[in-house]
Amino acid sequence: MIVSLILGKSNYLYAFEEILGEKIIRCKDKQEALKVLSEAEIIITIGGGEHAIPMDAEMVNAAEKLKWIFCVSAGFEKLPMKELHQKGVLVNNTSGVHAGTISEYVLGGMLAFSHHYNTFMKNQMKSVWYPILPSEDLDGKTICIIGAGKIGGEIGKKAKAFDMNVIGIKKHPETLPNFDQVVGTDKLPEVLEISDYVVLVTPLTDETYHLMGKDEFDKMKESAVFINVSRGDTVDEEALVSCLQGNQIRGAVLDVFHSEPLPKDNPLWNLDNVILTPHSAGISKNTTRKIIALFKENVNRYKNHQILINQI
Repeated sequence: MIVSLILGKSNYLYAFEEILGEKIIRCKDKQEALKVLSEAEIIITIGGGEHAIPMDAEMVNAAEKLKWIFCVSAGFEKLPMKELHQKGVLVNNTSGVHAGTISEYVLGGMLAFSHHYNTFMKNQMKSVWYPILPSEDLDGKTICIIGAGKIGGEIGKKAKAFDMNVIGIKKHPETLPNFDQVVGTDKLPEVLEISDYVVLVTPLTDETYHLMGKDEFDKMKESAVFINVSRGDTVDEEALVSCLQGNQIRGAVLDVFHSEPLPKDNPLWNLDNVILTPHSAGISKNTTRKIIALFKENVNRYKNHQILINQI
């Protein structure tokens, strides 16, 4: 069994080798991968984000012995799913393992705005004491979670602990724990009008590309905060920049962008009402342990011809 690790870098290489009991071949780019794909039975890769090496039809055709792709991310938009399906390749992702970490990130972003941390930290750097700004408690505020899946569910759970009104947006609405309402995507415009915090956590698909655009930002309250922990392409970034520059909403917490790393000339860097992070919302030591445990369990299932956890 040869495993090709198609990643620019990985924190899991040695752990995966220990679980498999076999040497893993690290591939830093497509050209390196093409040299070994013909022997690869398992591929470990990232399905989205800046560190992904996108697979294409040429790579799938070259992988004559490929049987399983373990996607070290919840997103898998950079995998050629049609070609892999036609070839009968198993694919699974790590959906759910980032839920706790990302939900804490989201709550932290909301608290940063509600308690003015960003302003106070900037004042601290300038040794400025005043003004003393009153906080706006999360209690009673409305949060709109666009994408009420595993991560969205964990965000809802933590938001409810702060006594917030929790509304979920889901393609197929259903009753969910910790949500006051779960409605369809057709209700998004009217939910945006009443929400104090709007969290985008949906996967990137053809349907969610630029899901949040000018019309959606125009619907949001002037006092609302937008948080994106999904993928950069789920947002019309130009429309978002214009909205933030015009103070149409209170601000934004952004972990993902159209181009990553975020170009130095991107206007988002210079906006006082924005908190930026480098696509790191789901990264923690706890997440690493969960990914390794998930891989170990799925290796056992793969060897025993059982359905994989998170099989797509």
